[in-house]
Amino acid sequence: MVAGKKNNGPEPGSAAGGSGKAFSKTGEQAWSLEQVIAATGGKLASGNPDAIFSAVSTDSRSVANGALFVALRGDNFNGEKFCGDAVRLGAAGVLVTEVPEPPLDVPVIIVDDALQALGNLAAFRRAGMQNLTVLAITGSSGKTTVKEMVAAIFARRFKVIKTLGNFNNLIGLPLSLLPVDVSHQVAILEMGMNQPGEIARMAEIARPDIACINNVQSAHLQGLASIEGVAAAKGELFAGMKPDGILVVNLEDPLVRKLARQYGQQRITYGWRRQALVRGTYLYNRGENGFSFTLTIGKEKGRVRLQCVGRHNVLNALAAAALAHGVGISFDDICRGLAQFVSYDKRLQIEQVSGGLKVVNDTYNANPASMLAALETVKGLRRNQRSVAVLGDMLELGAEAGVAHRAIGEAVTRLEFDYLLACGSFAKEMVAAAREAGMGADRAVAFAGKDKIVTHLRQLEREGQIGPGDWLLVKGSRGLGMESVVAALQEEC
Repeated sequence: MVAGKKNNGPEPGSAAGGSGKAFSKTGEQAWSLEQVIAATGGKLASGNPDAIFSAVSTDSRSVANGALFVALRGDNFNGEKFCGDAVRLGAAGVLVTEVPEPPLDVPVIIVDDALQALGNLAAFRRAGMQNLTVLAITGSSGKTTVKEMVAAIFARRFKVIKTLGNFNNLIGLPLSLLPVDVSHQVAILEMGMNQPGEIARMAEIARPDIACINNVQSAHLQGLASIEGVAAAKGELFAGMKPDGILVVNLEDPLVRKLARQYGQQRITYGWRRQALVRGTYLYNRGENGFSFTLTIGKEKGRVRLQCVGRHNVLNALAAAALAHGVGISFDDICRGLAQFVSYDKRLQIEQVSGGLKVVNDTYNANPASMLAALETVKGLRRNQRSVAVLGDMLELGAEAGVAHRAIGEAVTRLEFDYLLACGSFAKEMVAAAREAGMGADRAVAFAGKDKIVTHLRQLEREGQIGPGDWLLVKGSRGLGMESVVAALQEEC
């Protein structure tokens, strides 16, 4: 950890092993069977006790030659059925909860719980990289964007390993961390959850040096019951920090502020208000070209041009700046890194499709706060053009789902969208609220499926109701697959 080393940043990693057994100093990911046993507490049922594994894999379809195959089990899958396939593709060993049948001609390691063992392997690897700086990010929305912004800052000068895509759960986080080797200086890890205890376990595995809870919003209420339940689950990250760790605190979120007050670690605050150490002021909306703002960190101040749209992304940039500052990155590198960041996949990406329509593709996921932020972003982009909200359900909201969808329908009208085209189980509630707020019945419509929405959009184009330069926001939870609407429109382009 290098907090306070101004303009310096992380140092190269150590090769010391987590149990006294050193990892390769050449930067390789190799594991000895002895290290696997030490990490997992497993037992060798059969095979060569001197085996070496090139990597760790959980996918029998893409297992690397010489890798250890960890056979995970879940409600809808059983990896132990595919041990033979993994070996045929080149796996040099398997980690399972039961001895496979028929017997395999590779080392077989038996553990009580394969998922726990996977996490323990990642924890062992992390412990063996004692000078690796680990940054952890969670939040109800924006965590992937913050992660990618931080990566853009660090990639200028350091070798970085980061969460792969959205691999932010109890399987994905270990798989993102396991490839770390002595050449890496920084690990940037995203942590998601939908049940209590998941982030606590990820913090135990990753042992972060600095951590940010970006926000606490109404998401995953089905598994967490209330916004207070969401806060408690996100708060597991701060609770799992070591005494010399650093907490990055969003002063604009009252629940994050409340969580941070429970702990005595050093804090770095960010937000719009004067008391924030990392502050954003003088925001200027550059339309499709993004936002510019003045970044202040302590006594340093400079202008930053973000290439991504949405005022909320300026707050995400402040979170990234706070994380980078906390481990000693220079102000200049922070500003330059943020300027190089571009919007991540399906997150407020602007695309032009058939008929010259401009689509804001925000189809990665949705909760009430991110849905409202996307609607407000399009309002700021459209100038004098017309706008259409193509919206799918927000999932996992439990008993609050009906109220939440009605609130979004009302917001579509309030923000003066010309059309609301909705699909999903709560489409009728959304549409009814939009109509009650004043949108015409011919403009707020619920559809049986996404293909029907595409057909209706084509009809609106033919009738001249929408045309070149007009805006479409397409958004919904991951389970709705709203990106297929964008894909259908792109095919005609």
